[in-house]
Amino acid sequence: MRAQSGLTSSAAGRRGPGRRRARTGLALVTAGLVGLVVTGGPAFAGLMGGGTASPGPSGAAVTVPAPAPAASSKAPAAQQRTRPSTAPPSGADPASSKSPAGNKSPAGSKSPGNSKSPAGGATSGHVPLDADGNPADAVVDDATAAGPAAEPGPTPGVPAGDASAGGSAAPSADEPTGTGPAATNPASGRPSDGDATGTEPADAEPAGDAGVDVNTAGVMAAIQAPAGVVVVPVPGGLRVAWTHGGTGVDHYVATAYDQQGSVAGSCLGATAGTGTCEIRVGVAAGGSYTVKVVAYGGAGASDPSAPATSGVVVAGPPTAPTGVHATVTSATSVRVGWTRPATPAAGVDRYVVTAVQDASKTCATGDGATTWCPVTGLEPGTAYTFRVVAQGAGGDSAPSAASAPVVAGGPAAQSTDIPEPVNLVVTPGDQKLLVEWRAPWDPDHAVGGYTVHVEEEPGRDCVTTHPTCTIEGLANGTSYTVSVRSDGAVSGESGWVTATGTPSVAPGEPTAVTAEAKIEAITVSWIAGAPGTGVARFQALATAPGGDHGVCETVTGDSCTISGLKWGDTYSVTVMAIGRHGRNSAWSEPAKVAVPHEVTVPADLPAGIGHFGGSSGDEVAPGELFTVTGSGFAPHSTVKVAVYSTPIVLATTMTDGAGTFSAEVSVPEAVKGGPHTLVAAGVDTGGEPRFLTMAVTVAVEYEATAFGDAGGSVLAVTGDPVGRTAGAGAALVIAGMLLVGASRRFKH
Repeated sequence: MRAQSGLTSSAAGRRGPGRRRARTGLALVTAGLVGLVVTGGPAFAGLMGGGTASPGPSGAAVTVPAPAPAASSKAPAAQQRTRPSTAPPSGADPASSKSPAGNKSPAGSKSPGNSKSPAGGATSGHVPLDADGNPADAVVDDATAAGPAAEPGPTPGVPAGDASAGGSAAPSADEPTGTGPAATNPASGRPSDGDATGTEPADAEPAGDAGVDVNTAGVMAAIQAPAGVVVVPVPGGLRVAWTHGGTGVDHYVATAYDQQGSVAGSCLGATAGTGTCEIRVGVAAGGSYTVKVVAYGGAGASDPSAPATSGVVVAGPPTAPTGVHATVTSATSVRVGWTRPATPAAGVDRYVVTAVQDASKTCATGDGATTWCPVTGLEPGTAYTFRVVAQGAGGDSAPSAASAPVVAGGPAAQSTDIPEPVNLVVTPGDQKLLVEWRAPWDPDHAVGGYTVHVEEEPGRDCVTTHPTCTIEGLANGTSYTVSVRSDGAVSGESGWVTATGTPSVAPGEPTAVTAEAKIEAITVSWIAGAPGTGVARFQALATAPGGDHGVCETVTGDSCTISGLKWGDTYSVTVMAIGRHGRNSAWSEPAKVAVPHEVTVPADLPAGIGHFGGSSGDEVAPGELFTVTGSGFAPHSTVKVAVYSTPIVLATTMTDGAGTFSAEVSVPEAVKGGPHTLVAAGVDTGGEPRFLTMAVTVAVEYEATAFGDAGGSVLAVTGDPVGRTAGAGAALVIAGMLLVGASRRFKH
């Protein structure tokens, strides 16, 4: 028995450690499996398309299906409808089912619960009462109970404060209506005296006497409106005609209205019965108008006539040319010049010159800009005077005043092959013009001198033997046409050469010029000098020793910014005033030198004032090459493209003449995956920093095996790597399995 007992005790002792090892091993296996499930689940879901959205190797996002909404007894907000409450109003007796004050529902319809809603929605005002002083119930007409009807408007003759509140409540059956045709005086249209509220009882007699308004008795009969209005366009205006008896009329007024309904012009028919007048002022050529006519007399004014529409107004004729003069050019020809009309009603198509003594001696220009033409075929030794007519779309002008007489030359003045002057230049001065030219070179024809003629001031002609002449006594700001010819040494003269010039006073030069350095730019400021006859604009010039330069101009103001300069170069700046009539100021004294700044990329992400685009959209892979473009920068300026948050410059480029840039960039592989911002840093036309932004997502890629080793399948996931956790779980499983195996050996 002892031997048997000892054997049993020894076996039990061997099984105890084995069981503990088995339990420990199983616990390690369980823990390891849990770790593998926890870490392997997201990876498996990433491969199968589940889980959260994460960029794959191509940078594309995996869409996560949205969870189904929980069941709810409430309909979506878009499908809910507010139901009208059927509860009686506050203070009403539910048992009575009547609304407050016992009013009827609109248009006779019944409210829910057979309660009567307020008439027309009104809850205040007078309410019909029965004989006991209680609210009277009106009978609902079956014809109107089928549904709501349009709410009637205010009843004529009812004051605004009446209980009907716009006339929507009907009175009770035992109450007088107080409305209807008898509520107003049919003769005058005013309320009768039979009721203080502007109404009268139903049994009242009609007011007035057979429709006669006592307020108009004895007054003169009204003037009838003119009829049959006809409007016809005439050169420079409109001719208006109408028909009217003229009884009691002093005069008529025809008024033209433009397309916006505004008064454009009018004309007066000054006597009774006048049936026509012309509107010459206020109507423009090319426009069309609506015309109405009103008759005026002792009884006042008539109503306007029915409107009549005109056709398109025809332009009127130009005014007559002035300053006509003639210059002898040969034995049988003269050159006639003139001054164009100051304010022609329409453009001048051409001018026609005619000799007063012989209408067959004439010439014409080919356009409305030329102000001279030659008249040929004249009788030598005969005196001629000339008139000029301007012709245009609106007709011919009146003839000009006659020129002073001229006598065509004799037989010795026949030659016309003298060479003309060359290189004619007219330089404006203060109330004068300096005329210069170069003498022709022709050894076969000797030139003895020159004649200078001013078209607008023929009395200021100049005859000289030198190739220059100054015409003085002219008006500043007025353009003059100057012609020069060569006169033969023996006889004859050349044709004319022509130029124009405008005398003026030059502006004074700017002073106190300053230069402020900006980013690849300089802002220039100054104080303007005397304006002279007028300043057209100011021009600022920046020049570097190496020859690089830039210009800016402004029409008004005292500053402008020169952009597109080289940063780091030293520039000298000066300013000039450009005169309105061709005379400019001298250049100002140069400002102190300025050195433009460089375009820089800020350390912190700047606030962009706009966005730019890329060819790859808003997701990129590390090392992927794509193109970015943007605009709004200064022309020919620097743009730097960087990726943030820690700025890394990806490219530096230049804008074109329109301030637009384009550059190829790639995000370095060292940039951490996730959201980032691209910034285009540059400068605007004012020399100030300009930043454009572009949001991008850099793809995240991890390669992991089940044990965290490199070299497995690519798993496109977000968050921390799972290799370490998965490896630890696998180690636990292996350790547990070893312990379980060891426990089995202890059993044997």
